[in-house]
Amino acid sequence: MKKYGIIAALVAVVVAGIVGWRMLRGRDDSMASSLPADITMVGRVDVKTLVMDYGLDLGDLKDLLFADKKETGIKFQTAAYIFATQNYFGGILALSDNDDFEAMLQEQGIDTEEQRGMKWGVINDNMLFAIDDDRVMWMGPAVGSEQDALRNTIYSCLKQSASESGKQSRIYKLLDQRKEPVALSTNMAALPEELRSKYLKYLPGDLPLGDLDVMAGFTAHKDRMSLSLGLSSENKSVNKQLDKFNDVLDKIDGDLVKTTPPNSLFHIEMGVDGEDLLKLLRENKILRTALLAVNMVIDFDKILKSIDGDVALTCLDFASDMPNLMFQAKLDSDNFMKDVSDWNDASTEAMGLSFYSQGKNNAVCIYGGLPVYFGTRDKRLTISNTEALVKAEAYADVQKKFASDMKGCRIYAMLNLSKLKPVLAVFSPAAVQYLDNFDRVTLRVTDVREIRLDLITRDGVDILKELSKNEE
Repeated sequence: MKKYGIIAALVAVVVAGIVGWRMLRGRDDSMASSLPADITMVGRVDVKTLVMDYGLDLGDLKDLLFADKKETGIKFQTAAYIFATQNYFGGILALSDNDDFEAMLQEQGIDTEEQRGMKWGVINDNMLFAIDDDRVMWMGPAVGSEQDALRNTIYSCLKQSASESGKQSRIYKLLDQRKEPVALSTNMAALPEELRSKYLKYLPGDLPLGDLDVMAGFTAHKDRMSLSLGLSSENKSVNKQLDKFNDVLDKIDGDLVKTTPPNSLFHIEMGVDGEDLLKLLRENKILRTALLAVNMVIDFDKILKSIDGDVALTCLDFASDMPNLMFQAKLDSDNFMKDVSDWNDASTEAMGLSFYSQGKNNAVCIYGGLPVYFGTRDKRLTISNTEALVKAEAYADVQKKFASDMKGCRIYAMLNLSKLKPVLAVFSPAAVQYLDNFDRVTLRVTDVREIRLDLITRDGVDILKELSKNEE
């Protein structure tokens, strides 16, 4: 009989566990279990990881954000989520103390009432929220009778299981792979039509945007703040097109740094296979038409096919009305220089263009009285509005700051913020004060599926401390 009693007790424990699990199955450690199943965008804000990456702790954060030291009831140790559906925006935030959170709301003039076992309230007359145990969820905008339907949606989301939630969607799983403490995931088709039509029409080929997912992430360290952008697709044809971009953009050698003037304002460099690039450009109708127009003046196709290696565009400064610009490209052949005199014909004359050879390696193009110099040396093409830049051999003081940064990149760009100050001071003198905290902005593209933008502080600058000083 004792044996049966023990078995009965074990069964009772199992049944109780199953019942308890069913009651709490929506309550995993992540707030993501309350995400609507039909999300079109989802973001994560992990404050704990963000402040730890910067070198702070949660106590430091509270001192920065809440000078009055009052408890907020917010559980900063747990990541919060924001999301969008077809009709609404919303968010989910973890709570450590509901009473403290409600007290904070009341101080802001926001009241709550209890319905269906939850506390409910409205922010700005159109954002409905509900507090349930360890979390608060809000959605909107909605007014009038629409809030009643939205109330049912929020209630269902807070009571659903993780398997019924947006955690099962592809965009959430892509978000979950991001390491940044602040991250976002969506599908290109969910972006505003104006954005898609305005900026994506120049992409070579016809990419089905509905099959292209995009992720973004932000992290902060004491020496830099980084914003990353990622692309992903399950469509084989889309991945084939992305791989084609990678084939055109080779890894950077970094050789052109030696012939780039030091302390330039802006520099962008990439590795290019000219023939592959030409094929890719011709796949886009707009770019193909532009190439035809250029080739009516010069044999641009021949020049482009000669490029094999790094290409770079450098802006020295904006000190004069006409900025000093320089384009460089590594070549496998400079035979096109022999044809410079042949570029002068009726079409170039009609456009006001004149080409003059200046020996075997150099030439000049005159347009509207302004000269553009170009030449080749050691299988390197240089084009500039400053003759000395075209004829320069190399510089002893190369830009070492970005020479090492660009290794492994397919595209690299650098903006020297100290050189930008005179330009910015004309438009916003106050902004120069903040700019003094930063050294440069860099763009790194290691793969067309992964892009990173870094805002790098000057040596020894703690940007949070500087910002808090300015607020005082």
